[in-house]
Amino acid sequence: MADRWRAVVSAAALAAACGDNSRPPGVTIEAPPELVDLVREWAAPLGAGVVVEEVASPAEAAAAGSPGVRVAVVAGLDCAECYEIEEVGGDGYLVRGDAPLGVQYGLAAVFEGLGFRFSHPLDGYAPEAVRARADLGGAIGVRHQPAVARRRGVHLHTLHPIEGYYAMWEPGEENLATARRIVDWVVKNRGNYLQWVALDDILDPVRAGPWREHTRAIIEYAHRRGIQVGIGLQLFGSGSLQYGFDLVDDEDAEVRPQIEERLPLLTEELDWDVCSLSFGEFFGEDPEAFIASVDDAYQVMAELAPRAEMLATIHVGDTPEQRVTYMGEDMIYYFLVRYADPHIVPLVHTVMLYDLYEDAGGAYQHEDFAEHRAYILERLAAGQRVGYHPETAYWIAFDDSVPIYLPLYVRSRWLDLDRLAADAAAVGAQELDEHILFSSGWEWGYWQNDWASLRASYERPERWQDLFRDMFAAWPDGDELAGLAIDLTSIEHRALLEERLMPYLAARDLYIDLGADLDPPIVSQPDRVELDELAAMSGEERAEFAARVADGLDRLASDLAPLAARAAHLVDAGDRAARELADGVLVTEARARFIGALYGAALADLDGDGATRQAALADLDAALADARTIVARRHADLHHPQGDRLIAGGQANVTLYQFGYLAQTDALCYWLREKALLDYFLSGESGPVPSCIM
Repeated sequence: MADRWRAVVSAAALAAACGDNSRPPGVTIEAPPELVDLVREWAAPLGAGVVVEEVASPAEAAAAGSPGVRVAVVAGLDCAECYEIEEVGGDGYLVRGDAPLGVQYGLAAVFEGLGFRFSHPLDGYAPEAVRARADLGGAIGVRHQPAVARRRGVHLHTLHPIEGYYAMWEPGEENLATARRIVDWVVKNRGNYLQWVALDDILDPVRAGPWREHTRAIIEYAHRRGIQVGIGLQLFGSGSLQYGFDLVDDEDAEVRPQIEERLPLLTEELDWDVCSLSFGEFFGEDPEAFIASVDDAYQVMAELAPRAEMLATIHVGDTPEQRVTYMGEDMIYYFLVRYADPHIVPLVHTVMLYDLYEDAGGAYQHEDFAEHRAYILERLAAGQRVGYHPETAYWIAFDDSVPIYLPLYVRSRWLDLDRLAADAAAVGAQELDEHILFSSGWEWGYWQNDWASLRASYERPERWQDLFRDMFAAWPDGDELAGLAIDLTSIEHRALLEERLMPYLAARDLYIDLGADLDPPIVSQPDRVELDELAAMSGEERAEFAARVADGLDRLASDLAPLAARAAHLVDAGDRAARELADGVLVTEARARFIGALYGAALADLDGDGATRQAALADLDAALADARTIVARRHADLHHPQGDRLIAGGQANVTLYQFGYLAQTDALCYWLREKALLDYFLSGESGPVPSCIM
């Protein structure tokens, strides 16, 4: 069953090229003339076994009987983005929804009941044989409507060389086809919005022309499917640490003329629904200048793209340099957006796998994100618009680039939605109605975080565990896969979040170390005790560290060992998602063993315990060897059809990062860097170590 989805899509393309429509349909979709083109685009990726027929009365046609399963589609609900499913005859279904999105969502629900899964954006699951009857549980006769009503979608962080960067930013027919697949995936998973980040290469007219044609084609396709599209951009060049497109480079010059010169490069001939404004990281601005500049950006956008809305990101970062006092209130400077033009919708951001309610571990120097949560609830209580913009992958030295598999993201994103809804209801406030995920890569199981979070924003289950059960329900090993993901999530929540061990499973590169040494330090991911700091501790401090961190890492490795044993046989499973989940569990267990052995060796050395040190070094080498095997196996089995460019160690592109986003993963650069630092620590020498920034 490996590569079944790609085989289905390839067969569909071949059949279309040869004009071969003779294969008996497994599923027939009957649509009226006003919906038939939309439904054909919806069905195109599913292959020749799905046939779309134009009929005047779809419901009557479905009841009349024909080979295979029949699904009739009609528009007609007075409820935005809603759908209902009815049974018709012995093996037919009627999907009734508002158009264009409600009917597409209803189709997706029926096909999921037939055994399809729209999982990874480029690599879904198609059953070998369509079920004779759809397994729709309690979905029949129920009106399905979005919990997050206005905007549910994904922000592809194309400042990074992830899958979305190639699809959304680099012109080319193959990339355009991938972009359309991503739009289709958003639709099938009940989303209604897709956003990506602009880069500054289009300041070059040679680059701008092809980019504009590519982008126009994506926007037109998305609009046909009912999806809104947005473009992300920076306001101040001073806060742009990567190659993002910004509006103001010279802060000593007048701001508005610079915006009037730059913004048309993004808006000319392009029908954006949203311009999403960001303000960089780690830097602050004068409050009055900040507010005036944001207002200037809104006013120029309103002139150039009067149909588009403006969102403004409220980022994180709780350093004294990022706090300001304005109107008698102390706040992080991003919150100054509340004083800008009231038409601007604030988009509240949180980072990594941390949520709005629990410990944030020191990420961006936040103990928690209570200030961000309070602002969301304040806006909801006042009946004012506000969006939430959490992450589903952070990438840089933190999760998929290490690699570690973190289904804990799924729990965090569900928990935010669930508790925000409860808190809003408790004070009689409106519910959150804008939820845009910050996505930074889909391999190593990270597609699961986007899939689950999109689905939860449409219909939130009572328990986060149900997201995994639904996610894997169609797979032959579905119960086992869901059980592994659920059990791993629970272990990670205790160890990584509650016990604050995440900084140790995550990694560090040269830039992170340099930032930590600055005065004041620049901190993104939570900090950890480094080996030289361990050596400088008193005996009492070191004993406390050993009890809290070293013993915690040992306990984590012990807790993960049974999961690794359960996952081992799945590395040869017939479906990529099962193999990927198995590799994710195994590499996470290896990572826990590796980093636990590293600190164990250092502590033993400081205690003069040579035997324990040698045993720990042997454990470290064994874990590293296991990780090499796991990574090599996974990188020969990636979802992306051109997976080589995701792991390429040297690759020209227009981002800051001249390599594929999994290049450090492929080389296990962070592990080798940590091992080199340990070797120098034990020998008392110094020397070069991998920077892991290439």
